[in-house]
Amino acid sequence: MGKRPRSAIATAVPSAHAPARGPKMAGHLAALTADGGIPLLTRKIGDVKALPFASVGTLNGVHLFSHLRGASLHSTTTKGAKAVWRSYHDSVVLLVVTNNDNSSDEHLNRLLDNVFAAMVMAVGLETLQTIHNVDRLKRELRVCYPVVDHLLCQLDQDACTLGDLTGVTDFILCTESQALQPYLDTFVEEVDSLYGCLLVRGKVAVATKQWMRLTREETTLLAIAARAGTRCISRETPVYLPTSCPLVSNRLVTLQLTQGVELCLLCGPAPSLTVLEEEVCRFWNEAFDLLKTAASVHPRNFPLSLTSDKKTVTLPSLDKNILGFLLVNMKKQRSLTSVHPIEDEIGRTKDGKCVSLRKRQEMLRALYKLVNSAYFTTTTTPMTEDAAAAAPNAGSSNHQVTEVYMCTETHKNYALRNNDYQLYILFSSSIPTFAMRSVSHKTLKALTTNKVCVL
Repeated sequence: MGKRPRSAIATAVPSAHAPARGPKMAGHLAALTADGGIPLLTRKIGDVKALPFASVGTLNGVHLFSHLRGASLHSTTTKGAKAVWRSYHDSVVLLVVTNNDNSSDEHLNRLLDNVFAAMVMAVGLETLQTIHNVDRLKRELRVCYPVVDHLLCQLDQDACTLGDLTGVTDFILCTESQALQPYLDTFVEEVDSLYGCLLVRGKVAVATKQWMRLTREETTLLAIAARAGTRCISRETPVYLPTSCPLVSNRLVTLQLTQGVELCLLCGPAPSLTVLEEEVCRFWNEAFDLLKTAASVHPRNFPLSLTSDKKTVTLPSLDKNILGFLLVNMKKQRSLTSVHPIEDEIGRTKDGKCVSLRKRQEMLRALYKLVNSAYFTTTTTPMTEDAAAAAPNAGSSNHQVTEVYMCTETHKNYALRNNDYQLYILFSSSIPTFAMRSVSHKTLKALTTNKVCVL
């Protein structure tokens, strides 16, 4: 199994001693026509210079050369960078060049899939499958820039969402959801639609059954589209659903109900935005207190002490050493993220206070990438050399790891999984290593056994 883990943690739990956190993402994205290599879209993230057209052409030429010789070029790495190609419908090739964080290609592939889906949302699948006018397509794709830039940035300090990385829908837990569900269902029916949800800072609080039947990719991108770009009280955007309805456009209507709470609807040409604005003011006025209380759960994203149906529901206080966590419900394909889990940050230890909320988001993403690349893998294929180097204690590819801990210079990590859930926790460095396992299991139980408010 590799090296023996430190302290009193069971031998079934591998450990690793990693650097504090990976470098911030910096790189380039390009969308090219598959036949001629003409750029359709180019974006960059981080403090980097624009990628010269000659370099883009060279990278595309390498991919095209491999394709013409009957080979498939998916990715390549250098000492400090990685390039990943992905072809869609033999018409569009997406290329991303970024710093090499030693994780598997799965996460960059998901990024490219999300980017292509954002392009489909903007112009429709048929337009991308059969490109007639490149210049016109370039102009039409500009509307998806805010969503693409959000995907590349990978950090939303205000919303704290990880759905673009995990591939599941970001949720916020609040007991008001049960009371808000009838309001949402009734309003959606009144405006002759089936698809609606309430977003609290980009996270789903309640949604209709039809909304949750959309693919997780679609619900994630719709939530991003509702928040990306210029903030306003109400707006409507034509969107294609990449999987459910890629050929016919719908209207994505976003209406702000109160600070941080937005109502999202998918509907046809009617009713007009003006009518919807009037109906929202009339219908949701009675639920204002519920909406305001639900919004107050952010940025913790889960309740601590609640009252519902005259029964007091109290979630046990989490350990003060917890800096943040990501909880994924594998069956329901939902996730809960919090980088502000303790109600009173003043009570933290000194080493915990010095880690900003933005850094906690970065560390959670790095933890998820590493653990899913090297430990919580679902395939039996051998790890790449990079993944093996990053996780020397991963052991045999046939070994099903269920718990992992890591100690870094600034913090400690623990990840565990069972049949239903995966939990990733950031701890301050002051917690004893041997205590992380019991605290993690208690945290998982506290977050998943509450019957009134559960993910």
